[in-house]
Amino acid sequence: MCNQSVGLVQRALDEEGVSTMSLTLSASITRRTKPSRALLVEHPFGLTMGDLHDDATHIAVLNEMLTAAERIAHAGALEALPFEWTKDDLRSRQLRKEAR
Repeated sequence: MCNQSVGLVQRALDEEGVSTMSLTLSASITRRTKPSRALLVEHPFGLTMGDLHDDATHIAVLNEMLTAAERIAHAGALEALPFEWTKDDLRSRQLRKEAR
């Protein structure tokens, strides 16, 4: 799902009293959709949790998300996670719309 769709669904759930936490790849889109709690991961689009078969990063992102869900109480929170994509420049090319 795209960041905007997830944010809109999350906001609707939040308004119904369902506590949510999302991962996003775009801070600007997430700020516009105003979900209750979100974490920014600066990975390439399609690889939110990390590279294929990178189980250690997948687990680390999930653990950070669970920890943040307990820690972040205020609505509208958007925090950046400390994960950095270093494999190649795919994220940069995607942001410039030059992924191919």
